[in-house]
Amino acid sequence: MSAAAPRLSILVATWNCAALLRGFLASLAAQSWSDWELLLLDNASSDGSAELVEEFRRGLPQPGRLHWSSQPDRGIYDAWNRGLERARGTYLSFIGADDTFLGPLSLARIAALSGTEADLITARNAYHAPDGRFLRHWGSSWQWRRMRQSMNIAHPGMLIRRELFERVGCFDPGFRICGDYEWFLRLPGELRTVHSSDPILRVVQAGVSHTRIDAVFAETFRAQRRHLGLMPSLGCWALNWAKYGRRRLIGLA
Repeated sequence: MSAAAPRLSILVATWNCAALLRGFLASLAAQSWSDWELLLLDNASSDGSAELVEEFRRGLPQPGRLHWSSQPDRGIYDAWNRGLERARGTYLSFIGADDTFLGPLSLARIAALSGTEADLITARNAYHAPDGRFLRHWGSSWQWRRMRQSMNIAHPGMLIRRELFERVGCFDPGFRICGDYEWFLRLPGELRTVHSSDPILRVVQAGVSHTRIDAVFAETFRAQRRHLGLMPSLGCWALNWAKYGRRRLIGLA
């Protein structure tokens, strides 16, 4: 008989990032709430990640709730899709390998909101510069009209009901940076949503989604054109560049 399905499936894509992954795993092990399974979706790493994960697994009270899958993939969305095939949780949470929970109660705070049975449970995250400087707490509630303009929710750490993927499909691996945003644009405007103002994760703005803004806006435009049409997408593209310029002026980008 298989074990009962967990409330939450946590999906993490990895690739030669053992040093960063160690920090995430330590922060997960420290959480007070434990009704989760962890799916580590690795792109054939060769830096000792497998040995690190096995060491972590041996320290778990229930080692079977950690799933390690290592094989060549086409990027983060391809890896996450592999995880979607295996995830058993009522809710799914996508977290970066270099993210860490802010404190031992972080997961409990957002998981408590799953009792509402909402489709999306959003929260805020604490964003830091690569040199460690705190930049801002960021992440809004789900608002369909605002999402049409740009990504305004903090995807890392939020909870998504697994049934939504059954309704609108998996991520498009043709995207390299903004596949999550394209997926959100497929959702209907009317969803049951809950938002917490509590920051959940510490996120370092060092990845390509924070350092290659030109590529981010190009993929954002491609997703918007697919779902909104050409002219609205051009307007959003111009607005996003204007907002980015403002953030640069005040030191938040």
